[in-house]
Amino acid sequence: MATDETAGRLGRLCVQAGDDLRARADRYGVHDALARLTAAARDGSVHNEQLAADLDQLEDAFARHGIDGLTNGGRTYEPWSRGGGHPVVALWACPAARPCDRLEPGDDRPHCELLGEPFITRRIIL
Repeated sequence: MATDETAGRLGRLCVQAGDDLRARADRYGVHDALARLTAAARDGSVHNEQLAADLDQLEDAFARHGIDGLTNGGRTYEPWSRGGGHPVVALWACPAARPCDRLEPGDDRPHCELLGEPFITRRIIL
């Protein structure tokens, strides 16, 4: 049986379930975690610790690719109380001298086929 927190996370995942979720889970390398979560939802075959670990694995993989709050809900901005720090988002950006507006999240560096060059890192201060 799932805890209230785990049940809530499964509910948020259920709302977003579909072919796109499965395709992204495959692409992001967390197909097995999604399969175990699906089995647990269907027949209760996974223990609570495994449910939480699989939800965390899914959440982390999607967050690395720019999709935040898949199972935990959206996060809110809260300023750091001790100084002038600002949250920063790192993205891959067009490498051209006059860049297009394409920005890509994720660990894998995209490649610009037009220029034949890899994307560069762009940091956006929020």
